Amino acid sequence: MPKPRHSPIAMLAFPQFQHDFGDLLNSNALITDFTRSLIDGIFENIMWFDRTNTDHKQFERTARAAYHFLQEGNKTKPKEIAQQYSLIVDNIIPALNNSGLTLSEAKNVPSEDPDNRIRKYLESYKVMYEGLLCLICAPVIYAFGISKRVKDKDFIPDDNGRISLKTLKTMEKLIVYSDNRLAIGLNSHIRNAYSHENYRILDDANVELWDPNRYKPKKSWDPEIWPLEKLIELNNQLWINALGIICSLILYDINNRRIATDRGWITSKQLPRLRREELNNTIDDIADKLGFYMKGLTVLNNQTSIVLSPKSKGIDQDSDLYMGFKDHTRLYKVKMWSEEKRIIDQLTRMLITLIPYIEAESEVAINIVSHEDVSLGSLSVDLPNIINLNLTDTEPETVNRIRYIYKTDTIGETITYVEKKGTPRFVGIGPTMPKPGTSDAQ
Repeated sequence: MPKPRHSPIAMLAFPQFQHDFGDLLNSNALITDFTRSLIDGIFENIMWFDRTNTDHKQFERTARAAYHFLQEGNKTKPKEIAQQYSLIVDNIIPALNNSGLTLSEAKNVPSEDPDNRIRKYLESYKVMYEGLLCLICAPVIYAFGISKRVKDKDFIPDDNGRISLKTLKTMEKLIVYSDNRLAIGLNSHIRNAYSHENYRILDDANVELWDPNRYKPKKSWDPEIWPLEKLIELNNQLWINALGIICSLILYDINNRRIATDRGWITSKQLPRLRREELNNTIDDIADKLGFYMKGLTVLNNQTSIVLSPKSKGIDQDSDLYMGFKDHTRLYKVKMWSEEKRIIDQLTRMLITLIPYIEAESEVAINIVSHEDVSLGSLSVDLPNIINLNLTDTEPETVNRIRYIYKTDTIGETITYVEKKGTPRFVGIGPTMPKPGTSDAQ
């Protein structure tokens, strides 16, 4: 039987988000699949094993400060803020994933290879600085400029939604706090030194960096020697702060998407056509949530064929979930059970969910097989027939009423089981669990 593909932290992400920021959610809050996926991704990074309570507090403080800026600007020009946010929203996840990947690559370089670790951390810093921060800071800086009635054009993002981080210097002069949390971890000299190859790796895991300014020599950054540990800490600060800024955008999205959509300030964009691997992963994820294991996918011209296997009934029980940090461990109890569902109802729901991802004129065929590959039935339909129904639910009585649209339907009343998980219940905090292989763990 296939192993679970989702991180257990995903079960804790939303409850932790509600615990940390529930006081900021308003009565119009709308949590979409997009915001849920972002919450899962953000909290998987901020709650993982190498994080401390200090990291989490810094993340929360940044999220609250950035969200405050967004809301202050939103009071004056809500339509303009919504439209600026819409320019970047589809690019947040790719930029976040790209930055996370380069940071992971840097962490995975063996300590015995300090020269390569230095290069990788410099690259990671540049990717975060240019690819992520310039994107996610844009709506926040724009909202701040609106709330302060700033006339400086630098506070207006480019047509692609990005903004120059040099604007943070001007922002610092107008801010009422002791520091600008958007700027934590930002060092333009480090980014410039690496981008223009103004660095030299030294012995003993050190690097010398410099950032000359031929137009303003007095503002040149003289050579500095940075130990690898200091460079790693700078990357860590920037990463945690970026997660906090993205969290502020999540809060803004949840509290304002409904009104922005209802008033026509933003329009839903057509999802881009997925490549074969992306479509495979998307259908696999949808199938898993609906009570199936995906065993195969074939796309040929306008025909999409999917092979699924139903899940068996699991054991109703409470599971223990341990979250290990550097300085403590948290224990949660998670109630788990299985719910019986008709396969025909679940497949109808799957087809509705797949509408944005498959060519509209396609025929979709779904074959259901046992774990031993014995056929249990099949279903086929022209996708336009599903689209034209505009179904709002997939309850058994609704599905029974529209089953006539299926060209092939030998599913009958066969069932599958959907895995359900309750809200994680916090039990308590204990000492850090020893790592496998250490003497304490034996």
